[in-house]
Amino acid sequence: MRFFLFTLATVFFILGCSNRRPLQKVLKSQPILREVARNKKQYHAQIIYTQINRDKKGALHFKNYRYHVDTSSYFYPASTVKLIVSALAIEKLLEDSSVLLTTATPLKAFANGTCQSDEWVDSTAKINTPTIGHYIRKMLLVSDNEAYNRVFDFLGQDYIQQRCIALGFQEARIIQRFDPLCNAAANRVHNRFEFYNTDSSLLYSNTALTTSIYNNPIKNASVGDSYYLGDSLIRSPKSFRYNNNLPLETTHQCLMRLIFPSSFPDSLQFKLPPPEYHFVKSLLGMYPFESDFPKYDSSYFPAYKKYLFYGKDRSALLDSDLRIYNAVGQAYGFTTDVAYFEDSLSKISFFLSATIYTNADGILNDNKYEYETIALPFMKALGQEIYQYERKRKRVDR
Repeated sequence: MRFFLFTLATVFFILGCSNRRPLQKVLKSQPILREVARNKKQYHAQIIYTQINRDKKGALHFKNYRYHVDTSSYFYPASTVKLIVSALAIEKLLEDSSVLLTTATPLKAFANGTCQSDEWVDSTAKINTPTIGHYIRKMLLVSDNEAYNRVFDFLGQDYIQQRCIALGFQEARIIQRFDPLCNAAANRVHNRFEFYNTDSSLLYSNTALTTSIYNNPIKNASVGDSYYLGDSLIRSPKSFRYNNNLPLETTHQCLMRLIFPSSFPDSLQFKLPPPEYHFVKSLLGMYPFESDFPKYDSSYFPAYKKYLFYGKDRSALLDSDLRIYNAVGQAYGFTTDVAYFEDSLSKISFFLSATIYTNADGILNDNKYEYETIALPFMKALGQEIYQYERKRKRVDR
């Protein structure tokens, strides 16, 4: 308990004091932002904005601003869980130095349960062979769900939970695959993985264990007025008791620690060597057209997945000086983006994370969410306004 209190105090010191003044100003700047700010109970928007200042010695100082951030108010994190899962998968690969596994070690996956399948070949990989690194590449580049399911199985719920607690992410629960055929019990059964040398000899075999039954720590983890189960309309809120939970603050912190690991105490850092930090960061900032393996077609447009600046604009012209390193999620009416902005020309850098709920009819699973009319325009406007605010902001030297 004493260590946990120290951890919280340390994180608070690193992030600095919190208030909402810049966000209040920004939320008055455009009609879509004013609309969301006026209707807090309808949209459940949460925002975290972290300014980055450097002192005369080059040391980083973070100042955090929050808008309606509430860890007791449930939102479905969707694919944003892929960020922390990617980092933990690399940790687990490297933790046993006697085995010498890397992100490029070839593997085979074997089904152990009814909602799983074998996988020995990956035609999207350079050598047609599955690897943990290639799964992570697909997850972070285009938010691939099948790749996430494999990495989730490699880790297992026990490992994920233990590392989240050690990192200070007490309320995190990553306990489900992205597969409607997998119920809570099936999500506790994991693939067997075999890793191979380049000469095809067996190097290592692993089956992750989940020995505990985890559930959502949010007491009222129910959403909506009703929901569809197949073709049947269930006239009650949908329970997310056995779904993932990842507060916005947690994912925001996770990204900060991946981008600037040395700014945090050793106990709060991921156990990654510098090349692996670079690997994750490069994938977070890469555009789909920059990838050769996998090679993505035009359905993955240039600004794909960069909600907090481009929305979902298929024809957007990319700013060549601006690189956005981010993870997004969108499901059940929730839209979330957790991002680090880096402008090489203007020397601007900052973190911005936001989530919003758009479901006017209150029905889940009817595919009627206001993503295109409210959520994505809100994200685009918010990111662009904060970017302009940063361009005008006077840097604080210490």
